Amino acid sequence: MRFGVQVLALAIGLPLQVLVVVALLRGAWRRFPLLLAFSAVELVSAVVQAPSALEWMRGLHPPGLPYWITYWTGQVINQLLLYAVVISLLYRACDRLRSARAARVVLILAACLVAGGTFLLHYGQSPVRGIWLTPWFRDLNFACALMDVVLWTSLLVARDKDRQLLMLSGGLGVEFAGAAMGESLRQMAMRSRSHPLALAGGMIAVAASLFRFYTWWQALRRQPEAKASGKFQAVRERSRSL
Repeated sequence: MRFGVQVLALAIGLPLQVLVVVALLRGAWRRFPLLLAFSAVELVSAVVQAPSALEWMRGLHPPGLPYWITYWTGQVINQLLLYAVVISLLYRACDRLRSARAARVVLILAACLVAGGTFLLHYGQSPVRGIWLTPWFRDLNFACALMDVVLWTSLLVARDKDRQLLMLSGGLGVEFAGAAMGESLRQMAMRSRSHPLALAGGMIAVAASLFRFYTWWQALRRQPEAKASGKFQAVRERSRSL
């Protein structure tokens, strides 16, 4: 059952990830360059790691050292890029503030302190890389979730709502919530040794991730239309003035 869920996630997730990258390359990357970097790395990591991960789940043979090196390297890059993406979205949302420069300085300093402080806190606690990287990723994800809540709230209360940023932020928020719920269920399953509970946690996390892919694709693919309609509106207003 777990193998089937993983295959279904790849069958749906990989095309959606490709669509997100294509939508970014069509012009949205100019506004969200870090989003393109994160989405591209995420897609490449999924493609590279998929064969070994599927063989492992089928019980054929455990992955070797090259797989784990690729896995943890990809995880570090993806996590740092995701952290940078959330910061960049908040950075762009600061355009609506009167003291935008001061808010951006505080945002960047606080983000660097959180990332650096939690890294020093967990680094070297165990010779096994995954043991100390996992709590660091957890802390970074928690910081990302908090920043995303701040971003979502600020966009909701703004008079001139940026719907594209709202959709991007909303997709991230759903994924963070789904990942937290899934991890909680998996921890409960480990205590009670319940396979169905662990499977439910994995399915919730996968569904939240797929929702984020779809939401990002919808948000990014509509940007050219928004630009075109904006230009049409400007031309129409000029014609009326004449």
